[in-house]
Amino acid sequence: MASLDQDISKSIWYGKVPVQVQTEPSDPTECVYMEVARCSYLPMLTHALCAQVDRLEGVDPASVWYSFQGEPLKWHHPVGLLYDLLCSAAKRDGKELPLPWPLTMHTDAFPESALLRNPNMETTQDMFMAMIKEADFLRHGSTKKVMNLSKQDQTQLWQALTSERYDDYWQVNHSILDERPGTQGTSSPKTSTNNTSGPRHVPLRLYLPNQCPVIQDLVPFTSEQGDPVLLSDAMQQLLPKVPLDDMHIMIHGVTVPVDTPIRWAIDHLAYPDNFLHLVVF
Repeated sequence: MASLDQDISKSIWYGKVPVQVQTEPSDPTECVYMEVARCSYLPMLTHALCAQVDRLEGVDPASVWYSFQGEPLKWHHPVGLLYDLLCSAAKRDGKELPLPWPLTMHTDAFPESALLRNPNMETTQDMFMAMIKEADFLRHGSTKKVMNLSKQDQTQLWQALTSERYDDYWQVNHSILDERPGTQGTSSPKTSTNNTSGPRHVPLRLYLPNQCPVIQDLVPFTSEQGDPVLLSDAMQQLLPKVPLDDMHIMIHGVTVPVDTPIRWAIDHLAYPDNFLHLVVF
């Protein structure tokens, strides 16, 4: 594509989910209402709550976890992805997920069998940067673009996410995504996947409801004939036994048509970790 649609990009970046957080599991009247960025992570919510609620001032963030209707929520997934997974499962049952989204905050009995340990800001930052590196490797065949970032640039990526500073984030991320407008190495949409100067594979993860394992494979940007790969092509590769007519793809709360070019989707709908997180239901 010729340019990045700033309106769509900013709408994704500034998207919010209204939440109702019950901060005391045994007392449903102890609630805090907030708008949480879709691109953020639950430990960022913990950080905000501990700063606002006096009772939580001395709580160890590494012990905090959240649940919805008794189900522990994976803190290393973006908030928007968590909501979309639950929303898609509800839609399959003919229901709607309530808004504000009712969450319960827990400060003890951490479910180590269900969640990764130590969900504090430092661990979340490490997980975020690990995803950035993995996306770089899938896209370019190495992590050189990320590894060549200065420590200041890497910190700026994370701080821009935690403070919702769109321009600061893209000031650094443009140097990672060489196919973005305004960066070096821009090539034709018909660039062959075998051309090492162009992108190799789409950083993409596929999620199904009901705690199914994450699906990930090497999906090219273009076909062997040089044609743009569509989401339908990727779905047929990743879920070959599921008819396209029975499939819905959700990202950032929106059901996306299966004939969407995957390059347009990754350019406009990727999360800040540079992955396209697709929920299929």
